[in-house]
Amino acid sequence: MTKENYRIAYEKMAGSLISDIATSEMVVIFTSNLTDIRMIERHLINHDLPFKVIEMGMGNIHNRNGFRELCETTGWKMLPQIYVNGEFIGGTDEFFRHPEVVSSHYLVDRNLDNITLQ
Repeated sequence: MTKENYRIAYEKMAGSLISDIATSEMVVIFTSNLTDIRMIERHLINHDLPFKVIEMGMGNIHNRNGFRELCETTGWKMLPQIYVNGEFIGGTDEFFRHPEVVSSHYLVDRNLDNITLQ
């Protein structure tokens, strides 16, 4: 999978509801170009899990309004905001604790500083 296959600029989804976007793939990550999600992306690619990254740069009003809608929907004020199977789970920490995306082959320590093979 290449970045072009799963990265979408939020403004290209004009008129789409957050709820529709959130259910468009098994894992949907709302992020900005300033948010480091490489560890999440590597995990998803390595485990062949379907996902989509929605980039919400704050450079235009459409994205800022979308971010406000996202925050109102989730109650979460920062990025990334991650959905699994259409359900908001939180951010990076919550992602690596979610049973549907963390393989049983991995043990994630409490601080998420290390991911080691079990």
